[in-house]
Amino acid sequence: MKKILRRIIIITNLAVALLLVLSFLTRYISPASFWPPAFLGLAYPYILAANILFLAFWLLRRRKEFLISFLAVLTGWHTLTGYFSFHPGPLLNKNKFEQLSREERKETGQVKLMSFNVRAFDRYRWADNPATRKDILQTIQEENADIVCIQEFFSSNRGSLGADEIFRGLQNTPNRHLEYALRGRSGHYGIATFSAYPIVNSGRIRFENTINISIFSDILLGGDTVRVYNNHLQSIYFNRSNYRFLDSLRLRYDNEQLDEIRDISFHLREAFIKRAEQADIIAEHMDACPYRIIVCGDFNDTPVSYTYYRLSREMYDAFKIAGWGTGRTYIGRFPSFRIDYILYSGGIEARFFTRKKVRMSDHFPIISYLQLL
Repeated sequence: MKKILRRIIIITNLAVALLLVLSFLTRYISPASFWPPAFLGLAYPYILAANILFLAFWLLRRRKEFLISFLAVLTGWHTLTGYFSFHPGPLLNKNKFEQLSREERKETGQVKLMSFNVRAFDRYRWADNPATRKDILQTIQEENADIVCIQEFFSSNRGSLGADEIFRGLQNTPNRHLEYALRGRSGHYGIATFSAYPIVNSGRIRFENTINISIFSDILLGGDTVRVYNNHLQSIYFNRSNYRFLDSLRLRYDNEQLDEIRDISFHLREAFIKRAEQADIIAEHMDACPYRIIVCGDFNDTPVSYTYYRLSREMYDAFKIAGWGTGRTYIGRFPSFRIDYILYSGGIEARFFTRKKVRMSDHFPIISYLQLL
């Protein structure tokens, strides 16, 4: 009986290790061509956790089978560093960087960049706090970043938080590039990049059949032009029923629950495919750029995804270079992942990266100090 149980455990371990290795490969497969592997990438943290448990199980028994999961984890070490970063800079140099004034940053060739999905400035009162809208604006203002990239930007046509009020709140970054995906009677919804430095050129990268949007802004920094891509890639658009199901998940295996699982899977599949197509469009645009590049925003995808791989290829990830911890940026009801990024090309170096743990949106804002070389 013990031999049979041991064999079952080894086979299960082999299967879980194989799934982990396959999850590494999903980033090379575009969901637009073949979408099922994308679900493995989404499940990566859970598959990794299962392998770590198997690894600990065999080590406690001093069995050589620990090599099964150990080698699987080691094979994807580069992938692992996309989820965890342990550079001492954020702990040792936090005060040093945060105390730098804009003039000091300018003198040393540094740029402070902030990226924040503001969830339409809490337009629909998700936070259940009337002060949240102004708190978001105040938080951005207090950070005094040189470049502020906002996703899910919303300006009201009436009442509080109109465009003029937002612009006054961001007067330290008076140069702006706004693009709207929706214009309505109550207000406009889109994306915005604000800069303390001149924006000499700008444009919109168009996607079909979506309100998600990407823009690029050519910003004059210290006599050189740097192109900043601000992105809000395809959202999943779960409905209320989907969220209720996720909030109270109990596997009953009845028809109603199976229908809900199928519906959630459909939403995920459609988002995987559209994000892959959008990432291809942005990457092609980046390839033709003559300047140094910064790419930031809400990718709505994890580090183990085709979207992240396509946009970060030949780029550097500020979190991986200068971050600390898990780096998770999404704090909504769907499982928390790192889906917001600051990437940059050669000729730029991340000196410091942090996420500001303020719960005003369903995303944490992220901040990086970038050195122009």
